[in-house]
Amino acid sequence: MGFFQRLVVMAGAVLIFALMMLTLFDVVGRNILNHPVRGATELTEIGLVLLSFLLFPIVAVQQRHIVADIADMFQSRILDALQLVLTAALGSAFFALIAWRMWLMAERSARYHDVTASLGIRVAPVLYIVAVLAGFGALCFLLPLRGLPQVLRARPKAHDPRNSIL
Repeated sequence: MGFFQRLVVMAGAVLIFALMMLTLFDVVGRNILNHPVRGATELTEIGLVLLSFLLFPIVAVQQRHIVADIADMFQSRILDALQLVLTAALGSAFFALIAWRMWLMAERSARYHDVTASLGIRVAPVLYIVAVLAGFGALCFLLPLRGLPQVLRARPKAHDPRNSIL
């Protein structure tokens, strides 16, 4: 794992820890002290969105996304390469679409000066961050294509029925 990936994972860990502490203080404040943390729901929503889009690029680069390999009984380098290309293209296209739509929503939110209900946090900067992270995620989905020549040169895998869902 490179420096940038470690940095992103550490930022994600800090964000998760902050969300855990916020939830802890909110629950203790609500149930024991009868005084919940004001705006905890908004902060949790923003934190979860940022956490998700922060970590999607790492998942894409490391190819740790969920895979349902329904064609595993067909042993072919061409099918493996096709799967790699389709996964990269579809993932990149969907994240590019998300980035584009989030950017448009951020612009609209900035025009209307949208803020959250409880704390009055401006929504546009959060949406711009999500748009940039989604765009970065779209690019990261293309990175596994660097291994395409290796997939095409690889020996076919031996069929192992224990790994098959069929």
